[in-house]
Amino acid sequence: MKNVDTAMPKQTKRSLKQRCADLGQWCRENRPTKADFRYALTVLRHPIDEFWEMKRAQKGNVFVASLMVVFLFLTTIFDRQARSFVHNMHYNTPLDVFYELRMLLIPGILFIVANWSITTLMNGKGTAKDIFLATGYSLQPLILMRVVVPLLSYVLSLNDSAYLKIVEIMGWVWFGLMLYIAISQIHEYSLGKTFLTLILTVVAAIIIVLICLLFFSLIQELSGFVYSIYREMFLRIYS
Repeated sequence: MKNVDTAMPKQTKRSLKQRCADLGQWCRENRPTKADFRYALTVLRHPIDEFWEMKRAQKGNVFVASLMVVFLFLTTIFDRQARSFVHNMHYNTPLDVFYELRMLLIPGILFIVANWSITTLMNGKGTAKDIFLATGYSLQPLILMRVVVPLLSYVLSLNDSAYLKIVEIMGWVWFGLMLYIAISQIHEYSLGKTFLTLILTVVAAIIIVLICLLFFSLIQELSGFVYSIYREMFLRIYS
């Protein structure tokens, strides 16, 4: 019995060591190269062809897509803090980094999960990894917009603030077009089916949010019920 007990931690230790080795090997195999970063710029210039190649030739890189998310977060902070006070609505408001991070990650995760759920039911060819890659590479217009707008804010006066709005709208439209093309290419959908899929993705995301809110509300009610029973028993026993 003693030998069995002493062998189990060793087996667990070996298993953990093997998992770490597998993770390290995966990281080395998927380490981004200069060609991966050049491909990201190529996607920005030729989204239709390159998103098609992303699915067929497996050209996308998970680390590069993750870096795009990090760059978007950093440029969002830069846009908020570095914009000229004349055009900055938050110049006297303290920065909440975790709020900005939540506002970036939660919609992104919701979109990926909802789109994967819908496209699975609609015979989509893309996987959750493909959706993440497509979304990450599509963020490049927003990254550029978050850098350009603060710089322009020091050149334009308050009367020229409409030009900043135009640049922001152009960035969001460019991002929307790239994401639309990406979803169409990785799932092999027509333009009409892609539009329907995106609408259903928004509906699915709303349903997921409602289910999560209902779940947390149920947990809160259940914890309050258990606490009330515990308190009642405590008062009856020690009163």
